[in-house]
Amino acid sequence: MQRKTTKEECERLRNLETAELKQKCVRFAADHAAAIAAARPELPSSLNDRAADIWEPLLALADLAGGHWPETARQAAVALTAAAQDSNPIASLLLDICLIFTTGKAERMFSRELVESLMLRSSGRAWAEARNGKEISEIWLSRQLRPYSIRPRTLWIGDDQAKGYFLADFRETFHRYVPRHEAQAFLDELSGPDSNTETPD
Repeated sequence: MQRKTTKEECERLRNLETAELKQKCVRFAADHAAAIAAARPELPSSLNDRAADIWEPLLALADLAGGHWPETARQAAVALTAAAQDSNPIASLLLDICLIFTTGKAERMFSRELVESLMLRSSGRAWAEARNGKEISEIWLSRQLRPYSIRPRTLWIGDDQAKGYFLADFRETFHRYVPRHEAQAFLDELSGPDSNTETPD
């Protein structure tokens, strides 16, 4: 499924006759009730717990349908979950912060440097679009991270002292909210096929 262009026309679903479709769904469920109840479909490892719970019954039905549906359904589950993650402002912000620390091989970073790096990555990113074109600031960044108990601290880098962030303070949040496969895909794309850069554990 793709978003249509302005020159394409699609039939509106409001004109869809659903009575026959409903009858077929009821019949399918009745005929396969035992198999559906016992189903334990294999779930793609990249799905988080919530996504896995949502997709499990749909994957069970795809397995019962057979043919190309088991593979097609799992591809859709992975792609749609990744798309939803990427369009979520805070998830995309955390992903970009993770990539900034990783590509910079930094254990600590001043707030001003992190903001500058984020601005360089802002094009097309959900967190930037939510700002409606407004530039981000150190205060804005601290407010976004506060719900995750991540706060700027006074730190030293060389002879310079300023407010900033430690990578260690992000690790738990990265682990929970940044899909490792997605971050690694970005790194592989940036560094080429021979890259061995890995995301923070």
